[in-house]
Amino acid sequence: MLNDIKTELTTLLDISRDALHIHLGIAIFLVAVVLVRRGPASLIPLFVLLGSELINEALDTFHGDHLSVDIAGTLRDIANTMLWPTVVVIVARVFISRQKRALDGSRSILAEAAQ
Repeated sequence: MLNDIKTELTTLLDISRDALHIHLGIAIFLVAVVLVRRGPASLIPLFVLLGSELINEALDTFHGDHLSVDIAGTLRDIANTMLWPTVVVIVARVFISRQKRALDGSRSILAEAAQ
Protein backbone atom coordinates (compact mmCIF):
# COMPACT_ATOMS: atom_id res chain seq x y z
CA MET A 1 0.00 0.00 0.00
CA LEU A 2 2.76 2.48 0.91
CA ASN A 3 4.60 1.63 -2.30
CA ASP A 4 1.40 2.27 -4.26
CA ILE A 5 1.09 5.71 -2.65
CA LYS A 6 4.72 6.51 -3.49
CA THR A 7 4.22 5.38 -7.07
CA GLU A 8 1.09 7.51 -7.39
CA LEU A 9 2.90 10.55 -5.95
CA THR A 10 5.87 10.17 -8.28
CA THR A 11 3.50 9.86 -11.24
CA LEU A 12 1.29 12.75 -10.14
CA LEU A 13 4.22 15.07 -9.44
CA ASP A 14 6.31 13.77 -12.35
CA ILE A 15 9.39 13.26 -10.17
CA SER A 16 11.69 10.37 -9.36
CA ARG A 17 11.56 8.44 -6.10
CA ASP A 18 14.84 10.07 -5.09
CA ALA A 19 13.28 13.51 -5.57
CA LEU A 20 10.23 12.36 -3.61
CA HIS A 21 12.50 11.50 -0.67
CA ILE A 22 14.08 14.97 -0.84
CA HIS A 23 10.74 16.81 -0.96
CA LEU A 24 9.05 14.72 1.71
CA GLY A 25 12.13 14.97 3.93
CA ILE A 26 11.96 18.77 3.85
CA ALA A 27 8.18 18.73 4.37
CA ILE A 28 8.30 16.33 7.33
CA PHE A 29 11.13 18.33 8.89
CA LEU A 30 9.20 21.61 8.58
CA VAL A 31 6.03 20.05 10.00
CA ALA A 32 8.07 18.67 12.92
CA VAL A 33 9.60 22.13 13.54
CA VAL A 34 6.08 23.59 13.80
CA LEU A 35 4.58 20.75 15.84
CA VAL A 36 7.33 20.56 18.46
CA ARG A 37 7.49 24.36 18.60
CA ARG A 38 11.26 24.45 18.28
CA GLY A 39 13.38 26.47 15.94
CA PRO A 40 15.18 24.94 12.99
CA ALA A 41 18.36 24.70 15.07
CA SER A 42 16.75 22.11 17.34
CA LEU A 43 17.77 18.49 16.87
CA ILE A 44 14.30 17.20 17.82
CA PRO A 45 12.70 17.79 14.38
CA LEU A 46 15.74 16.19 12.76
CA PHE A 47 15.30 13.10 14.96
CA VAL A 48 11.57 13.02 14.13
CA LEU A 49 12.53 13.00 10.45
CA LEU A 50 15.17 10.31 10.97
CA GLY A 51 12.66 8.14 12.84
CA SER A 52 10.10 8.61 10.06
CA GLU A 53 12.65 7.70 7.42
CA LEU A 54 13.84 4.60 9.26
CA ILE A 55 10.23 3.43 9.62
CA ASN A 56 9.71 4.06 5.91
CA GLU A 57 12.80 2.05 5.03
CA ALA A 58 11.72 -0.80 7.32
CA LEU A 59 8.33 -0.85 5.59
CA ASP A 60 10.07 -0.84 2.20
CA THR A 61 12.14 -3.84 3.30
CA PHE A 62 9.07 -5.85 4.24
CA HIS A 63 6.66 -4.78 1.48
CA GLY A 64 4.83 -7.47 -0.39
CA ASP A 65 5.12 -11.13 0.45
CA HIS A 66 8.89 -11.20 0.57
CA LEU A 67 11.84 -9.67 2.37
CA SER A 68 13.77 -7.36 0.06
CA VAL A 69 16.98 -5.74 1.30
CA ASP A 70 18.74 -3.20 -0.90
CA ILE A 71 21.44 -1.67 1.30
CA ALA A 72 22.68 0.78 -1.35
CA GLY A 73 19.14 1.94 -2.12
CA THR A 74 18.29 2.26 1.57
CA LEU A 75 21.39 4.36 2.27
CA ARG A 76 20.65 6.54 -0.78
CA ASP A 77 17.07 7.08 0.42
CA ILE A 78 18.24 8.02 3.93
CA ALA A 79 20.84 10.43 2.52
CA ASN A 80 18.31 12.03 0.16
CA THR A 81 15.78 12.45 2.95
CA MET A 82 18.18 13.78 5.59
CA LEU A 83 20.56 15.97 3.56
CA TRP A 84 18.80 19.35 3.34
CA PRO A 85 17.16 19.26 6.78
CA THR A 86 20.60 18.48 8.24
CA VAL A 87 22.09 21.42 6.33
CA VAL A 88 19.32 23.67 7.71
CA VAL A 89 20.07 22.56 11.29
CA ILE A 90 23.82 23.12 10.87
CA VAL A 91 23.37 26.56 9.29
CA ALA A 92 20.86 27.59 11.98
CA ARG A 93 23.19 26.44 14.75
CA VAL A 94 26.16 28.31 13.24
CA PHE A 95 24.04 31.44 12.82
CA ILE A 96 22.79 31.30 16.42
CA SER A 97 26.32 30.69 17.69
CA ARG A 98 27.61 33.73 15.80
CA GLN A 99 24.72 35.85 17.06
CA LYS A 100 25.48 34.85 20.66
CA ARG A 101 29.18 35.65 20.25
CA ALA A 102 28.35 39.04 18.74
CA LEU A 103 25.94 39.77 21.58
CA ASP A 104 28.49 38.70 24.20
CA GLY A 105 31.10 40.91 22.53
CA SER A 106 28.73 43.88 22.60
CA ARG A 107 28.00 43.30 26.27
CA SER A 108 31.68 43.17 27.19
CA ILE A 109 32.33 46.42 25.30
CA LEU A 110 29.43 48.10 27.10
CA ALA A 111 30.65 46.76 30.46
CA GLU A 112 34.16 48.13 29.83
CA ALA A 113 32.75 51.50 28.79
CA ALA A 114 30.64 51.68 31.95
CA GLN A 115 33.70 51.27 34.20
